Amino acid sequence: MTPKANALFNAHQQHLLAQFAPEQVEATLNQEINAFLDWSQTQPINAVVKLADIQSIAQRYILQQAVSTGLHQQISHLIKAAINSPLNDKTYIHQLIEHKDYLAIVDKIASHEQLRKDLIHTAVGNPVYAKLLSDIVYQALNDYLVNENPLAKKVPGMSSLMKMGKGIMESTGGNAAIESALKSYLHKNTQKIVDISEKILLKTLDAKQIHHVADQLWHKIKGAPLSIGKQYIADSDIDFAINEGLKVWNHFRQTTYAQEMLNELIAAWFNTFADRDGVSLLADLNISREQLVTEILVFAQPVIAQMLASGFIQQRIDVQLKAFYDSPVVAELLG
Repeated sequence: MTPKANALFNAHQQHLLAQFAPEQVEATLNQEINAFLDWSQTQPINAVVKLADIQSIAQRYILQQAVSTGLHQQISHLIKAAINSPLNDKTYIHQLIEHKDYLAIVDKIASHEQLRKDLIHTAVGNPVYAKLLSDIVYQALNDYLVNENPLAKKVPGMSSLMKMGKGIMESTGGNAAIESALKSYLHKNTQKIVDISEKILLKTLDAKQIHHVADQLWHKIKGAPLSIGKQYIADSDIDFAINEGLKVWNHFRQTTYAQEMLNELIAAWFNTFADRDGVSLLADLNISREQLVTEILVFAQPVIAQMLASGFIQQRIDVQLKAFYDSPVVAELLG
């Protein structure tokens, strides 16, 4: 580097470093940030980035990569911290959910009549439900015949007589025959009983009853602290839920459905909103241009101050300028 080039190098270096001095850095950042935002407001998203590139990045970072051990640990730590927070002891359900919003949700659920019918029909169609219902009916009838027979209650001495008869029936095996006959009847008529129960459920669980049940539930839980859930959740339960959740996610993210749906959703957004600029899209998130500049300044100034104090900024300036002032072009220009 010639003496003249070296002098220019030093002057240029000091000029650039002065832009980052404590008394000047805010003005420099304001100027550059606003210049960039002025430019970005003239550039729609689809002019600077392609749909395929966004889809490729999303596939790579959302679906193709498994959750790391470190992220797994952080998720677990934060969930446990949230559940065990002392805030839960002094925060109540009605403070987080307003009654009117709760009722709006109940109204929406109650209005889905076809969904209610389908859910009830699916539930009663389960063989487990039929078996449970049959057992309940059997136990009720058996208990009625043995213990609640009105004849035994109204006729003097009949109760003792029936108990004696019951003993005779048991000793001779007659009780087993009655039990067998009762079970046989229920087995043959299970579907009829299930159909009747479905009709009763549909009639009972109408919109009015759903509102009634929901209202009772609200009055029961509204004054409960959030910490009430801790009695049912141990740290081991949280670990299990997170581990199983990750297993489900790791399977789901590798499915064709997940990959195609992600691409489809990105395309749906891109084709509708990508003709707008980034600043206007940030405004949809309630981030104004003024707020953006302010927040960048808050975080950028201490970072730049540390970069300047450590000599990093000067090192990077020197690398860029030295390559220029050492070049044959500059040597020729300076003669």
